[in-house]
This record gives sequence, C-alpha cells and structure tokens, in this order.
Amino acid sequence: MISVKLLKIENVEPVEVDNLDEFIQGLNNVLGHPIETINKVDPNFDGYYLLPMGFTIPEDENGSVKENINEKVFLLSVINSNIPRILKECRPAGLTNWALFFRAGTAVIGKTEVIDKVSTREEDQNIWYEDLGYDQYMPIMQDGTYETVAKSILSYLQAYDEYINKFV
Repeated sequence: MISVKLLKIENVEPVEVDNLDEFIQGLNNVLGHPIETINKVDPNFDGYYLLPMGFTIPEDENGSVKENINEKVFLLSVINSNIPRILKECRPAGLTNWALFFRAGTAVIGKTEVIDKVSTREEDQNIWYEDLGYDQYMPIMQDGTYETVAKSILSYLQAYDEYINKFV
C-alpha cells in the first residue's frame, strides 16, 4: 500500500471543510493506524499528501498553499469553481470536489491516463477537464461512509503511483 500523510499548511485553515474529522477517522480505519499530520511537503517523502482545501485558493498565506501543491499532493474537497484554475496552475495528483465533505461523495478527478486504466468510459461519455489532462470518475459507488471515500482516494493514488513510476 502507498504511504499517505495529511498536509495541513501552517496558518492556513481550510474553510467549509466541515466533516474533516469524520473523514480522517474513516481514513484511519482503512489504514489501520492514525494518519500522520504534517505542515509542509517533504521532498524526500516517498508517498502522497492529502490536503484539505475547501474555499482555500493557491494564493492564500502569501502563496504558501500553491508552493505546497504538486504531483505528490491530492486535494480534498475543492470548491467546484476553483477546480479548473487549480488543475491548470498547480497540477496536483488529483482531487475531490466539495461534495466530499458535504455528502461523503466519492468522485475523483485525476490524470486522464490513470483514469483510463482504472475505469471504463462509455462511448458517449465526456472527458472532464480534457484540455488540462484530467478527468472524473466514480471509483466506488457512494454509500455515505468516509471509509468508502478513503478507499476510493487510496485506490486512485495506488493506480496513479503505478502510472508515474512507469515513466521514472
């Protein structure tokens, strides 16, 4: 299994991430241990970071949010209107939209090449954010539990990890 840490950037409190504690508990249940929380990306960490966003934008805290988002960071609960800009400017590993904490939704927005490997697309189905190299899929049907959400995110990150390690 891949390694994950929770990234909470110092002096940045994500707004409208109401059920974060419930998600963390569900994630801990899936991992079998408490997730480590850190406040800055470590370039030597061989895993992925989960960063709660809500209404947070890359410019917050004098740009410290943006400097902590890269291909090793998966964003949690991004407000829909911010998604295209964040994908374009920050190029994260992937993200979930605001429904993650609103109703324990499980849709994942991730790299199109990875989603093509883990999901089947119907012929008439559009690729979301195609011009940015990202798409959306529902890895595990929603059941209203944060354990299912955690499994969805971790399964995507596992496939993403295998994909990027092929090209390293």
